[in-house]
Amino acid sequence: MTVAECPEPCAMPIIFVPGIMGSRLRRTGGRLVWDPDNGIDWNPFAASQGSLAANAMAGARTKRRNLVGPPGTGFRSGYLQVDRGRPDGNLDQERIDRGWGGLHQDSYFQFMMWLDVVAEQPSTAGTDVPARCHALKYEAFAHPYNWTDDNRNSGRDLARTVANAVARTTEKWARDPDVRILKPVIVTHSMGGLVSRAYTQVHGGAGDVHGVIHGAMPTDGAPAAYKRMLAGFEDAARFVLGADQAQVTATAGNMPGALQLLPNSQHKSVDGSTDWLRLINRNGSARRSYPSGDPYSEIYTEARTWWRLIHQQYLDPEGDPTGRAARAQSMRQIAKARQFDQAMSSNGFHPNTRMFYSDDTGHKAWDKVEWKQTARHDTAASGQDFHNDRRGTMEWGEWYTPPPNPFGGMTMPQFLANTRYEIQPAAAPGDATVHAGSGRHTRGQMSVASRRGFEHQYAYNERSVRPLVAGWLFDMAMEQL
Repeated sequence: MTVAECPEPCAMPIIFVPGIMGSRLRRTGGRLVWDPDNGIDWNPFAASQGSLAANAMAGARTKRRNLVGPPGTGFRSGYLQVDRGRPDGNLDQERIDRGWGGLHQDSYFQFMMWLDVVAEQPSTAGTDVPARCHALKYEAFAHPYNWTDDNRNSGRDLARTVANAVARTTEKWARDPDVRILKPVIVTHSMGGLVSRAYTQVHGGAGDVHGVIHGAMPTDGAPAAYKRMLAGFEDAARFVLGADQAQVTATAGNMPGALQLLPNSQHKSVDGSTDWLRLINRNGSARRSYPSGDPYSEIYTEARTWWRLIHQQYLDPEGDPTGRAARAQSMRQIAKARQFDQAMSSNGFHPNTRMFYSDDTGHKAWDKVEWKQTARHDTAASGQDFHNDRRGTMEWGEWYTPPPNPFGGMTMPQFLANTRYEIQPAAAPGDATVHAGSGRHTRGQMSVASRRGFEHQYAYNERSVRPLVAGWLFDMAMEQL
């Protein structure tokens, strides 16, 4: 929308909702367990155990204690809370009160500054508003949240942040009666989109906001979440949620928030197919594919198949090494994911929604997860030993001990695989986490592809994205005048 002259003076609150691991967390009443901007403090006696270094040094047991709870206990919503930060060189008390301090600063601070100062400028929005017109003011707030928790709970709490943003904006401009306070707009990143949809579509918040802008949202989940449960995370995320199957199952396998990122019943790959988990024979032919209907019963709660999501012995290695009791606790969190899926499927999106996504082959993502056979036999013979490297390779064969070394050196047992299935690399266009199908298959014309592409975590730093967002924000402001 363009206008030929200055619009009436107005102020519009904007609430930003970050993605998973984008909020600082501490134990309720205790020390930090995720302090993403602290890279080097690994002192085990420090008040913060949340630095990247401390998380990198932690094994599955410590990661689980930090993010889920003590051994033998299941997930509890109140175990962790957001750490709101404290004033420093970039964060004054006003920004702390607006929620900025609870964010991962390296990912989001510059974007928050852009929202607060630059996005409202006519040249940024690419409009026909006169260059010297500064009648439009944006007030930027943030909603950090406990990303381990059920996104329904985080969405419910978003109502308070929206109400606070409106109240503080109204108070700020109360002495200038010419300034009209507009209804707020929500801007989200990644899993924050699910939080926002829970708020507007499940908790009845749609009428309290004028519109929503989503960026890099896993609309119906992402197969990358399954891959990472079975083979570990990549990049810096591996230090927090885990670098292999044992660590990620101990953390994300117990968290409703993380489990709600799995492909849901509406998921479609880039080509529109719904069977995103595939077993491939050595010659490249398809052996089996899933789901045929329900991913929860066929993959997530399945207890016997080797390619199942949950290998229960990893869920609580310190408190329940067999995983029998821990599995029941994990299944309760998967049930929450199913309930969330059902709520999202029936309610969809805020009626005034915009969305951008990456459609770039330079940042390939998993829209399908393929286990390909790379040894001699497609089917494992009975009685063979099973070996799992916990990084995406599962083998069946036998252990072999070489004869003694005549020079006195040690000989180590070797595993000789007759059947080996390996997860194949990501192959679909996307942002290395969310594939392009998450944007292509949304209803209506609300999605725009960024063919320049971007890496998932830094989606809002891509220079073609910000003018797009600025234009949408300007349109949503003008729609209210």
